[in-house]
Amino acid sequence: MALSIVAGHEQTIYQASQWRAELDAALQSGEDILLDLSSIEEIDCSGLQVLLWLQREATRQNRRIGLLDPSRPLGEFLRLMGMEGELAFKRSGAGDGS
Repeated sequence: MALSIVAGHEQTIYQASQWRAELDAALQSGEDILLDLSSIEEIDCSGLQVLLWLQREATRQNRRIGLLDPSRPLGEFLRLMGMEGELAFKRSGAGDGS
């Protein structure tokens, strides 16, 4: 069974600490993680750092995660930062990609 988490609308420096703690607890649960990123409307470098940390930590712990349905603002931010290929996204087919 997988633990489903929906990212909040804002993932900036103001939410990074709490978001990382939430995702760390999810990693410690022992379940696979499905992280829905379709709702992100605003993200900054701190939010991106949390996603990179999650992906790397899951790999280190040999855990499976799914980064699902990145929102358009997240995709644009990754392109702006030149980091389009750094995160392994999956499409669930449920989101509209906006």
